[in-house]
Amino acid sequence: MTSALDHLSHRALVRGILTLAMPVVTANVSQTLMGLMDTLMVGQLGAASLAAVGIATLLFSAVASTLKALDVPAQTFTAHRVGSGRDDEVGAVLGTAGAVTILLGAAVTALGLWRPETWMGMVAQDVEVHRLGGEYLRWRVLGAIPFMLTFQLRAVYDGIGWTRIGMIVGVGMNLVNVLLNWVLIFGKLGAPALGVRGAAIASAVSSLLAVAAFAALMMRPSVRHRFRFLSLGNWRPALLRPMFRMAWPAGVQVLGALLAVLVFFAILGRISTVAVAAGNVVFRIAALSFMPGIGVGVAVQTLVAQSLGRGDPRGAVRAGWGGVAVAVVLMGTFSVAFLLAPGWLMGLFATDPELIRAGTPILRMMGLVQIFDAVGLTLAGALKGAGATRIVMLTDVATAWLLFLPCAWFFGIKLELGLSGAWIGVLIWFFAYAVGITWWYLRGDWQRHACGSALEAR
Repeated sequence: MTSALDHLSHRALVRGILTLAMPVVTANVSQTLMGLMDTLMVGQLGAASLAAVGIATLLFSAVASTLKALDVPAQTFTAHRVGSGRDDEVGAVLGTAGAVTILLGAAVTALGLWRPETWMGMVAQDVEVHRLGGEYLRWRVLGAIPFMLTFQLRAVYDGIGWTRIGMIVGVGMNLVNVLLNWVLIFGKLGAPALGVRGAAIASAVSSLLAVAAFAALMMRPSVRHRFRFLSLGNWRPALLRPMFRMAWPAGVQVLGALLAVLVFFAILGRISTVAVAAGNVVFRIAALSFMPGIGVGVAVQTLVAQSLGRGDPRGAVRAGWGGVAVAVVLMGTFSVAFLLAPGWLMGLFATDPELIRAGTPILRMMGLVQIFDAVGLTLAGALKGAGATRIVMLTDVATAWLLFLPCAWFFGIKLELGLSGAWIGVLIWFFAYAVGITWWYLRGDWQRHACGSALEAR
């Protein structure tokens, strides 16, 4: 959608948001389903393996997802340039962000290969969880570079408005991952049964194939020439400072949130191993409900940046509120499912009766905050589209560390309310984040400071 949003009817605006958002939602849902399939397959190896892979994945994500934060400026810079008619500068955005990402990915690989058991020991209390998680990490980090590059490539396509490409590649990658999981975890088709190591190898290989698919699509002559993806001048040092100025808050936000979740799992570990495993399953199931909000947020980020790029701030505001309406409807359906059928949903992804009993009440609790999360995720995307990543970061990190974790410890450990008590902290976090983001959005400061010199850097 490249026309001015300020003059569109509400129906046309919603249609435009859905056109951009639904491919992102589909790709993200497939990613989450892949994670659930991981959980289902690894869960057959036992509770220790399930807990180990859950914690190890969080550790890997805490580092890799933080350092891949250049995808935020990559999408916003791309959308701003497309909105202002400067398509030939998109290649420089990708070239600069991609080169830095490769260097950072190499650092993640080196860091993970250096005594991975040490990193697991920072979180895992159980000896077997500690050992299995270290084995998973050792192989998972080998795919850090392609994993991080997929985010940059998809961000550029999303910024252009071609969210379907990210969907096609993402769904394909996830199908390959599930197949490789089945082969490598359980030793099918003549392959050795590698257990948790097989799950890690499957994830690394599927990321590598996704990068190859993105690159192949980029080589089409019409695409290559329009956006100058192969230009020798695509390394632009002048872009580094504005990119990092927008990326570091996004990286700190991801790191702060993931570290908070890791500390939360450490709190759950003080309750029981079953609490850790149940929490892992519930987070994976609930992640499905986040996908519409995240997808709409990505669409709104693109629309806001494109609107500001063509000098249409009122259209940018409309994109934000239109996205909220769409996300609330989509995530509201998950709210109903979590409230009415949590036990049945837990039974789909866990076979241990004790684990199902532990996870059922906290999955029902997740149904209470879906609407608030829809608002927070969508308006955060709008703020990112304006380059206001620092506001989003401060709100998320503050609510996570000042409310979420203290409340989880107080209710779960201090008051001895167990897993359900600790989960009260999760509900408070989501609610407070939505309120904070909405307050910043209503203030309107992001409109005055949006798209300053940072987005205009060449």
